[in-house]
Amino acid sequence: MAKNYGPRQGSAAHIAICRIVELGGQATFSQIMAHLKPEQQPIKAFRSQVVIPLQDLCYVHIIGGLSFKATSMGKEYAAHYISHLLPAPKPYVGTVALGRNYKPTRELNLAKHRAVAPFRPGSDDHLRIPSLMGSTRKLPSGEVIE
Repeated sequence: MAKNYGPRQGSAAHIAICRIVELGGQATFSQIMAHLKPEQQPIKAFRSQVVIPLQDLCYVHIIGGLSFKATSMGKEYAAHYISHLLPAPKPYVGTVALGRNYKPTRELNLAKHRAVAPFRPGSDDHLRIPSLMGSTRKLPSGEVIE
């Protein structure tokens, strides 16, 4: 069986139940009629679009023919649409962003970054090949070869 959530939002029945609850839970025919569209105001249309659906859902009781009283179910339904009946949301309170934390810089420990010892004799011979910079060759010792 499908769930029945109540009148469609914006329909005549929805407007009527919200207006009844806004007025304290009880309203007259004329108080509701003022908030409906002109095509919903004739008594036949009002009865078929407002009174019958709200009675079927047990949202209102008719008192004396022209007065409507909202039931607890009707008040609960309307509370979802009427903002002053809902609990006020807590305002957002932001926090100040903290400063950045950096690790303090330390002196470079050259002992940790020592060159790796060669695995076999002669493996560092390539370091003695002179490099070419422009048109001159330089040895790693700084001596220039022309």
